[in-house]
Amino acid sequence: MNCPHCTSLTTKERQKSTILGYRTFRCFACQRIFNERTRTPFNSLEYPTDIVLLVVVWRLRYKLRLRDLAEMFLERGFVFTHEAIRDWEARFAPLVADHLRAKRRGQAGTSWDVDETYVKGATRTLLLTLSEAKEISSLVGFGLPPKA
Repeated sequence: MNCPHCTSLTTKERQKSTILGYRTFRCFACQRIFNERTRTPFNSLEYPTDIVLLVVVWRLRYKLRLRDLAEMFLERGFVFTHEAIRDWEARFAPLVADHLRAKRRGQAGTSWDVDETYVKGATRTLLLTLSEAKEISSLVGFGLPPKA
């Protein structure tokens, strides 16, 4: 691993790790000790990176309340406040969004398809199965045998 301070290649991994379990290294050029998260946006966090990113992704994806997220992780043994989640969201949501945009680039197509949709009728619910060509391939009424 390159030294984040002097960009030297003469580093050696130490046997000692951080409290959170991240590997530590020693640079022979500048004599500094650093870990995997040095000079990253996650360096000053008191919690593991994966937990913080999970909180941010859940907040963005499922629109959970800040206090609900703090309570969910309290049940799992991670104690932090809703204000910490607000700070994490402000710091890391743009990074997550940029990463997802870069990962998605070039993969979205112009066509789309619907697998199933439910239509409520007057007497029974019908299941419409749409094929990839967006044509109705079968119409099955619940409680009735399919027509051949």
